[in-house]
Amino acid sequence: MRLTVLILGLLLTCQSSFVAAAKSTSKTVFEQLKGLVGDWRSTKNNSSTVVNYKVIANGTTLIESWTMSPTRQSMTVYTMDGERLIATHYCPQGNAPRLNFTHTDTGGAHHFVFFDGANLQEPSGSHEHAFWFKISPDGLLTRNETYIKNAATYNPELNKGDKESFARLK
Repeated sequence: MRLTVLILGLLLTCQSSFVAAAKSTSKTVFEQLKGLVGDWRSTKNNSSTVVNYKVIANGTTLIESWTMSPTRQSMTVYTMDGERLIATHYCPQGNAPRLNFTHTDTGGAHHFVFFDGANLQEPSGSHEHAFWFKISPDGLLTRNETYIKNAATYNPELNKGDKESFARLK
């Protein structure tokens, strides 16, 4: 009986430690994202894409503004929702998918996956369904975005997305 109580106590202690570690990960990633403040330019040949990061609302929200051309822009708003890190993407297509931070992979990329959104009722339309970003030791920001049709089922093995890298502007 004593052994059972001891094992149960250890399991509960370990479980709460794992939960605490998982919760702090979202906050850690959010703090890392806030470190991107400033302007970043695509390293792709012939691309004029610039991404600007700005912290607002007393440090509780990060605005990521994309300018692909003078007439094509988008925005992603990052904020903590309790212990979850949420990204709401305001797309030039007129929709607003919400993505949840899910994990950081062994290569250091932080992954977000769709959980709901607005204006996704048109089956032939598409939306951002997943993305990841990574900051390399040399300061290069790499981002991979996966868009799928609104009526499609996401398959991470098939829907790999498009990767683009950005360098900080001085």
